[in-house]
Order: sequence, then structure tokens, then C-alpha cells
Amino acid sequence: MPELPEAETIRRQLEREVVGRTIQRLEVHVARAAREQGSPAALRRLVVGRRIVGVGRRGKAVLLHLDDRGPVTLIIRLGMTGLLRLVSAGHPPERGVCATLELDDARAIQFVDQRQFGSLTARPGHDPERMPEFAHYGPEPLSEELTPEYLKEALGRRRAGLETVLMDQRVIAGIGKIYADEICFRAGLRPGRAARRLTGPMRERLLQAIREVLAEAIAARGSSARDETFRDLHGRPGSFQQRLYVYQRAGEPCLVCGTPIRRTPMPGGRGMHWCPKCQQ
Repeated sequence: MPELPEAETIRRQLEREVVGRTIQRLEVHVARAAREQGSPAALRRLVVGRRIVGVGRRGKAVLLHLDDRGPVTLIIRLGMTGLLRLVSAGHPPERGVCATLELDDARAIQFVDQRQFGSLTARPGHDPERMPEFAHYGPEPLSEELTPEYLKEALGRRRAGLETVLMDQRVIAGIGKIYADEICFRAGLRPGRAARRLTGPMRERLLQAIREVLAEAIAARGSSARDETFRDLHGRPGSFQQRLYVYQRAGEPCLVCGTPIRRTPMPGGRGMHWCPKCQQ
């Protein structure tokens, strides 16, 4: 699943490529992609003919800020397998393309989503905090809003395990399975440890690990791990998978101490990957 580093990679690439361009045509190939809007026609009315004036991100979602007839934001929720491709206009849609936004410079943005959990939605304005999709989101993990004081309050009232809480978008926006595994390892904390039982020094380590892991993953243009389909705007894989310490490494020796990495099942068939010696 694309997480914050993958969404931020796409955001940065789109910002360089499409700001100033106008959306001339929107073709929705799979109606489900516009389900939150109500219909492809409703979505088309809100975005066609508008100029892209900025590109943002909230959590794992990419935001195209549009204007010319009043501010509108096109929210692109990537879901489990969503990707964006920048191609030449008229490029035939490959398998999995759910929507195509044709621009005024003979290029197009294709929204590829094999499993169709992602969506396209247009909302008035440019402030994501005023949009219903993000009404209950927690702070951005690389923002000044994520502080030791916030973590103390947010984690202190949760009985769930640390990794489960890290992936709760209401607590911190943008963290999913890959980076929750790696953050817990970097912080030296068991992913199943009750979040409310973290001490002050543990929370300090956690905050540092969140910032370090996500910043490094963004610099590496995200992760294209074995069970992930992520490719960037130009079809290239990320490289942070080459620096994963625990994710998808069950049974392999820890890169720090040599102890076999464990996998603890989680609800939904997923699992937490961790080192029983390095993480306490």
C-alpha cells in the first residue's frame, strides 16, 4: 500500500511537472473510482477546465489544487494499490487504469488502481482540514504538531499495541504497515507493546524514529517491497526496500544482532515483523 513516503514522492514529482497546466478532459474508465463524488459526470463538472495551481498531500492522499472558477481540490486517495503515471496524451490505458486526466500540454495523468480501493473526489477549497475525508486525521508525522506532549496524550489513552496505534490515521496521518514495522525497530520497541505503557524516554525514541525513517524513505523515493506494486510518476521503483531491517524478513537474521526476525499475526492476515533481541 502506498504510504506517506510514496504519496510524498508522487506529490513532489507532480509539483515539478503539472503546476500551471489545465485539465482539458477527464475520462473515468471505472465508475467505482468516482464513487465518493456520486458519479463520473459530477466529478467531471468540478475539475475539467480548471488549472492546477498547486500539489499537496494529506496522510497518504495526493491533492491537486485547482482554480480559475473558484478553488477546488481533487483528492486522489491511492488505497491499497493506487499509482499515478504521467504519459503522453492518447497513450492507451493499460490494465488497471481507472481514470485519465488529459492536460493542455499533450500529456495525461493516469490513475492506476488494480484493486480499486482508491478514489477521486473533488471538494471546494484548498484547505484539507475543512474536507470531510480528513476531519478526524491526526497530525502529519513530519510536522511541528507531532510533539512529545502530543504523543504522551495520544498514546496514553490507548490500550492497543504500539504498531496498531501508529497505523491509526486518527492518531498520526500517513503511516502504514511498512513504516510502522521499521519505526518500531528503529526505536527499539516491541510493536505489540501497549501504547499507553511507553515511558517518556521511549516516546522520545519513537518520535525520533518516526522522523528519521520517513525522511529517509522519502529521500529514497519510497519502497517497492516484494508484495508492493509502487512505482513513481515515471514508472520507476523506489529504493528504500534495500534498507528495510524487519519488514518482510521473517526468519531471516537481524541485520544488527543476527537473531531471527519474528512475525506476529495481526487482524486481517497482516503481521508485525520485529527482532526479539533489539526490540524490548
